[in-house]
Amino acid sequence: MATQPLSPSGLKLQLEEKPNETIIHCKGKITAENLEVFQREIRDLMPESRDPIAAIAYRVVLDLSNVSHVDSSGLGALLGAWTAARDKGCDLEIANLNPRVEKLVEITKLDTVFKRGRIVAAGGSPSTPLGIEGALTALDREEACQQAIDAGMVVHRADPLNCETAIPALIGGVVMPNARFYVRNHFQVPRLDPSSWRLNVVGLVERPLSLSLRDLMKMPSQTQFVTLECAGNGRSLLSPRVNGEQWNLGAVSTAEWTGVPLAEVLDRAGIKLSAREVVFRGADSGKLDTSSEPIRFERSLSMDDAQGSEALLAYAMNGETLPIQHGYPLRVIVPGWYAVASVKWLTELEVISGLFSGHYQTETYFFEWQRGEQVVREPISLQRVRSLITEPEPDSEVEQGELPIRGVAWSGAAPIARVEVRIGGGSWQDARLVGGRKRHSWQAWELIARLEQPGSTVISARATDMASRTQPDSPEWNRLGYGNNAIQKVRVDIR
Repeated sequence: MATQPLSPSGLKLQLEEKPNETIIHCKGKITAENLEVFQREIRDLMPESRDPIAAIAYRVVLDLSNVSHVDSSGLGALLGAWTAARDKGCDLEIANLNPRVEKLVEITKLDTVFKRGRIVAAGGSPSTPLGIEGALTALDREEACQQAIDAGMVVHRADPLNCETAIPALIGGVVMPNARFYVRNHFQVPRLDPSSWRLNVVGLVERPLSLSLRDLMKMPSQTQFVTLECAGNGRSLLSPRVNGEQWNLGAVSTAEWTGVPLAEVLDRAGIKLSAREVVFRGADSGKLDTSSEPIRFERSLSMDDAQGSEALLAYAMNGETLPIQHGYPLRVIVPGWYAVASVKWLTELEVISGLFSGHYQTETYFFEWQRGEQVVREPISLQRVRSLITEPEPDSEVEQGELPIRGVAWSGAAPIARVEVRIGGGSWQDARLVGGRKRHSWQAWELIARLEQPGSTVISARATDMASRTQPDSPEWNRLGYGNNAIQKVRVDIR
């Protein structure tokens, strides 16, 4: 193994190279004193990805088993190492944290950024790479429900499974771990054999395609951080009550999705001039109360949206094979749109010349309002601007003095421009946006407020995006209960 010299600040890096991965063994401390040295040496040691369009990125593991201390600057250095790896087309994992460092990483939510390596020491065995063999083809419904409960999810229905993320779990992290990512199903999870599964591209195309998962993984890939939100998120807060899954505010999560750009597949098929829409056909199906025959879950996008929305055909989620509950082996990810557009268990793309009229396109998933004597309908599309308070929790007791108020905000139309917080009947205060502005994923924010008087008060937060869209003070009621993006209000007791 090649070894870097011990730096004056007490940090040593040891390099172990393997055919498909590099392990960097770290010894000493990662602190403000050696921040620059650590970042420079890590960047120098990281190789360039050997195949820039490979489906599986080159793996770099930071072995921290002999790191005795990491301060806040050191955590920033670890995040910088992750960014450097991404710039070089590599996947960075951390392994073997001692208990103190592990706790610090969890508190700051960096554990949601880094994937965890499975090496136990120098020369240990690598983690299982992203692949096809061995992936689940079915999941028992009782087992799936129990896994959701064990992960701290709020289960609304077990059959089919529908569960939301607990609001405290949204605190801080860049992505939501797969086990805590909210689940929305209309039908039972389909049983798919990955060896025989194909994505068929048919209709108004010059070259019909039948692609295996392996075929797709050989194509140029992209990775995007994207927030998905159920259009019914917040439905339970509407009055009068509307029918549908009674989501609170946790039917939203962010993940790192990897897959083939939809435009790439459509280009390979060759779109005919008469094409108007692309229909996405999932393998999940079932009967509705209004029909005697089973229907499949299907949605469409216009050709402009299909080719210009940066949509992905995703086979990986947070660096792992796409979990079955989230659409294995392949799902659509349409950034900025409500998640109904991101069809799971994808089996077919059909290019058509007209407007698609399937059940989930025209008979549901639309806003409907009474405007005088007219009924007005508008299809569900881009996510409305929204902010959530993740800390403090509703009805919690807090001490007088400084109080950190934190949350996340997102919008399908544009990045978040600002988040404002109001305490009681006071004036709105600008919160600090954490990190750079995000185009397709949620934006963390925080405000350190002072609470001087004991008693009960209400904390409110509102977001405005760069398209000048702002959250309304009260929800806009609609018959199907979609798009409730009203300002959230959290009551706390000051003692």
